[in-house]
Amino acid sequence: MKIFLTGSTGFLGYHIANDAIARGHEILSLKRATSRSLFDPAIEKRVKWVEINKNGWEEAVKDFQPDLFIHSAWGGVTAADRNNKEVQSENVRFFSHLLNLYPYKRIIGLGSQDEYGHYNGCIEENHPINPISEYGKAKNECRLLLEDYPQSHLCEWQWIRIFSVYGEKQRSDWLIPTIISKCLNGEIVMQTTKGEQVYSYLFALDFANAIMSIIGKENCSGIYNLASSVPVVLSDLFDAIKEITKSNIEFSKTLPYREGQSMVMLGNSSKFISTFGEFERTGLKEGLQRLIINTKKDESI
Repeated sequence: MKIFLTGSTGFLGYHIANDAIARGHEILSLKRATSRSLFDPAIEKRVKWVEINKNGWEEAVKDFQPDLFIHSAWGGVTAADRNNKEVQSENVRFFSHLLNLYPYKRIIGLGSQDEYGHYNGCIEENHPINPISEYGKAKNECRLLLEDYPQSHLCEWQWIRIFSVYGEKQRSDWLIPTIISKCLNGEIVMQTTKGEQVYSYLFALDFANAIMSIIGKENCSGIYNLASSVPVVLSDLFDAIKEITKSNIEFSKTLPYREGQSMVMLGNSSKFISTFGEFERTGLKEGLQRLIINTKKDESI
């Protein structure tokens, strides 16, 4: 299958591309001149790149004639930019431009749990949408654009609301990579809250497996949550990383929770599983062990 994939220079897109190529799919990806590829050389040579800064990139996409469009690109995912309205509005404009670029027959868009806004509990897709951040609002706007697209095109579509994902190539300033780095670098104290929040973390390879499992299924357009089914208390997550790395670090547990802190943020993926099948293969401890091994290798290069 010919897949037009955006965001493959980022964390989630990297894992989608790796899995797709391993399954024999052909990948066309966009990148900026300043972007750095994350792929190993063997994978890199199998990705067809189009530089978005150059004239004619739209024609390259049309000439590719993709069977599937997967949109994982997104600017402004850091805390500093999540409430930057201009940055987030540009994401909506870009997605709208991509939708109008080609008469796609299948589209998979990556949404976010942020579309739900503030909540406590394990939520399903019918939970009210009430985004608070500009990031969540922009994701929801893109979802609405995608829902409207089939009205003028005979198109199968899925909007996948992603909850917490972790794994290789994630930005170093996200929670799990930060803790791993501090443990491996011999730090003795890390400032944290009490860590009573309950989240779930999906291993990136299982995330990519889930996205690939959508391919080939028909008459299943709609919105789907995608989350690990295994909840974990954050303080237990901290301790698991400490144990695996054999660190002597102490977690202060003195930082206050932010105002309106959600204490239980879980997603129910039953709808996804009943439609596309089971996708979670990696337990949290195994995933952390694999990630820590890869982190050690990267730091030794």
